[in-house]
Amino acid sequence: MKNIHLVLVLLPLVWVSCKSPGDSKKVPAVTIENPVKESELTTVKLTEKSAERLGIKTAPMQSSSVSHTRVYSGEVMAIPGQSMTLSAPVSGTVLGVQGGLLPMAGTPIKKKQVLYRLLILPSEKDLISAQEDVKLRKVQYDVAVEKLKRAEQLLQDKAGSLRAKQDAESELANVTAGLRVAEARVELMKGNSSEAVTEKLSTLNIESSVNGFIQRVYASPSQVVSANAPIMDVAAISPLWVRVPVYAGDLGIVDGKASATVRPLSSYSGAANEIVARAVSGPQTADPLNTSADFFYEISNNDMKFRPGERVSVNVSLRQEQTSLVIPFSAIVYDIQGGTWVYENPSPLVFIRRRVEVTRVENGIAILRRGPAAGTSIVVEGVAELFGTEFGTSK
Repeated sequence: MKNIHLVLVLLPLVWVSCKSPGDSKKVPAVTIENPVKESELTTVKLTEKSAERLGIKTAPMQSSSVSHTRVYSGEVMAIPGQSMTLSAPVSGTVLGVQGGLLPMAGTPIKKKQVLYRLLILPSEKDLISAQEDVKLRKVQYDVAVEKLKRAEQLLQDKAGSLRAKQDAESELANVTAGLRVAEARVELMKGNSSEAVTEKLSTLNIESSVNGFIQRVYASPSQVVSANAPIMDVAAISPLWVRVPVYAGDLGIVDGKASATVRPLSSYSGAANEIVARAVSGPQTADPLNTSADFFYEISNNDMKFRPGERVSVNVSLRQEQTSLVIPFSAIVYDIQGGTWVYENPSPLVFIRRRVEVTRVENGIAILRRGPAAGTSIVVEGVAELFGTEFGTSK
């Protein structure tokens, strides 16, 4: 019986070991069916009527000599001489204009706009002297009141003149005004800078001399300042300069007289977000630690898009030139991934979408790093309509 059991156990093992390795079929992880080329997906054939309806116009690719450019980091700055510090012309108390507050840093301002008021303080700034002045003026007030009463009584008794009464009234008015000013000074020195107090005192209106914005505020409302103390910094923001540090190794190839294009770092790439800046002569500045020298460019900034201190991207022209492919910017279409394309026209009414690589755009002309050969016929008008036709979204 022991031998029989051993045979039954060994038989399945022998059957399994006899299976051939080729009997099991391997299943691939990925299967690609009907592979096609990109050009086979992007060929569009139109009828003459469709091409006319889409407004298709073509032109040959051109090759032109264009200057090299290089992108540097720049910083927007106020033009020297158009950034200034407003100081107190005399000693006094700083007062706001609207609601008693001073404008905050970053606030846009206009020329001739009142930025703050300065309440002129008396020469004796201590509270005791001011209080003594109030006491003296109260005595003068009491004397003036009695003088007016006596003049009125004499006039009633027909022993005085109308002129004497009028003189007494005028003297009382002057003394009363002086007393109110003295009392207001005391209240101000005690910390009461309410409008009811300050309106009784003589103030200077400090105005802006430029259209720009507040850079920095040094004083606070009700603060007592001495003559020539800085109150706030203001800067004009139209036009502005852009300072571009250029490494010493590039100084020989940068064309410092050519214009540049400036773009905010926060914006998307594209011609709509760029502004042309002209080269200007600026101060001879350099950074020995970074071995760089500064180039300066001026931007109009009429739309107030840029602010001093802002970092920007600057496309600077180089002295070297090279031959590059150039096409109208209208010939380029963008896909949803940001890819750039043009449509070739190899034969009548046949259009093939080809990838291109755009270096930059200047004045409506796209300069290509890669694209169809010069002389190739491409679509320059009706590109968006043709792109929509390819994907079934055109009319």
